[in-house]
Amino acid sequence: MITSIFATIFALGLLVTIHEFGHYWVAKRCGVRVLRFSVGFGKPLYTWIDKSGTEFCIGAIPLGGYVKMLDSRLDGFSSQPCVDAFDHKPVGQRFAIVAAGPAINFLFAAVLYALISIIGTQVAVPIVGSLPGSAKLNAILPAELVRFDGRSMESWERIAIAMVDKIGDDKTVQIALKSMDSGVVSNIRIPVPVDLVRDESPVSAYGIRPWAPPIDAVIDRVVPGGVAEAAGLIRNDLIRAINGEVVQDWAAFVEQVQASPNELLRMTVARGGALIEISVTPERRDGPNGQFGFVGLAPLVKPLSPELVRVVQTGPLRAVWVGVERTLEMSWLTIESIGKMLTGRLSPENLSGPLTIARVAGDTASSGWYAYLSFIAYLSVSLGVLNLLPIPVLDGGHLVFFGFEWLLGRPVPEAVQMMSVKIGMGLLMSLMFFAFYNDLMRL
Repeated sequence: MITSIFATIFALGLLVTIHEFGHYWVAKRCGVRVLRFSVGFGKPLYTWIDKSGTEFCIGAIPLGGYVKMLDSRLDGFSSQPCVDAFDHKPVGQRFAIVAAGPAINFLFAAVLYALISIIGTQVAVPIVGSLPGSAKLNAILPAELVRFDGRSMESWERIAIAMVDKIGDDKTVQIALKSMDSGVVSNIRIPVPVDLVRDESPVSAYGIRPWAPPIDAVIDRVVPGGVAEAAGLIRNDLIRAINGEVVQDWAAFVEQVQASPNELLRMTVARGGALIEISVTPERRDGPNGQFGFVGLAPLVKPLSPELVRVVQTGPLRAVWVGVERTLEMSWLTIESIGKMLTGRLSPENLSGPLTIARVAGDTASSGWYAYLSFIAYLSVSLGVLNLLPIPVLDGGHLVFFGFEWLLGRPVPEAVQMMSVKIGMGLLMSLMFFAFYNDLMRL
């Protein structure tokens, strides 16, 4: 809990500061007087004023920020010349000031992705252990997934991103599998799921089960509030049997649990040198292949052997391109996902709010620097894309107004702008409410 709070505050505070600094820096370059630079909303916790008179604030609510610039329409001297007011600047400069916030978010994400690429990290080789339906009949498993939809793949993370991108576009997709035994590459088509079920991984949604060496059925993590915790299962418990049948490994345990939604399972558990009996009823959940049981447990995983891992790393020059490429890819994925939600090709249940962000921030921070930096980079991309949506009150809405002003040669009428802002506020509040509702449903 503490990790999630601090990881969320740091990530949001950093990204908001960078976003607002983009507005601030370009505004100063254009000669606009900046009155206040605030990170966070609400009552200021800390304030200081620099030599130019700009007030810098840290607000009590770390869910956003703003840069307040001198505006003659709001500051009571519209009849007097004011060369350092935002509204007196040419439309091109005003456009640049507003666009600078999202732009620096994209730039920051590219830098993070490049840094991750330079440092490098170890990832598991994406080996497939099981395929959905009839596809498994055409493959020699286990096999490495080397291409997805014609694109080369190096890790499960890259595969998951490509999978999300494909949902809602086609009914099937071609994958290339390289046999672990013979090295022969075979091309196979697998079905594309209609949608993602809440909290389901893309790999599971496609009916693919990654292969891994057999893992003992030893519990490493118990999901708080889950049925396993309620039943009394704890970390380091070794599950010996279910309903009298011996459990060979973790995969066999998962298979039994998933096949038993809402059915009472009597587990024989080894704990502290003694055997105890614990009864658990798996929670019923819906998946792409029907209902399945879920208890909320994670296994104790041993390090993979060297042949099952690879180091993903590039040199500095290549890393620059990787950073740009990854930022463009994640930007397009975000835009495409929004479009699919609007057209019904992707469930709006996948929209997330602050609670989900906090949970993911805590999980990635606990997982290590690679996962946390990747999360911050993606969050920076998302912040940039969302701020460019053509909704009044967001940066994108202001850019639309400036575009019309440039085309028409005059500003959009004040009444039209005010009405648009009210509509935009309504849309934004509705989206925030719906995202928060989805967060609560995930608890």
